[in-house]
Amino acid sequence: MTEPTIAQLDAQIADLQCQRDLASLAKLQAVQALLSAEPTVQLAADIEALLPELPADPALGSARNQASNVVSVIRQVAAHFDREVTRVQALVEPQPEEPAA
Repeated sequence: MTEPTIAQLDAQIADLQCQRDLASLAKLQAVQALLSAEPTVQLAADIEALLPELPADPALGSARNQASNVVSVIRQVAAHFDREVTRVQALVEPQPEEPAA
């Protein structure tokens, strides 16, 4: 029995990663839906609206810094899941054929 080449092993790894991504698509979409749901979006907006009223303290643990971090995390994680769902969906959808030269 011959040992598989690095290229063959890399192809197997890529195939397994693709299968894993496709198997997780529904859960990725569920998280995406929660992050884009009105209560989550509203929470970020409500906290952001309160930021100017919180005391600005250069200390890392200040309430304003922590509240600002919550807003950033909600928005950045939502954007991450949007990109991840788009990436995985592209694995499922047929790619357009390029015209022959």
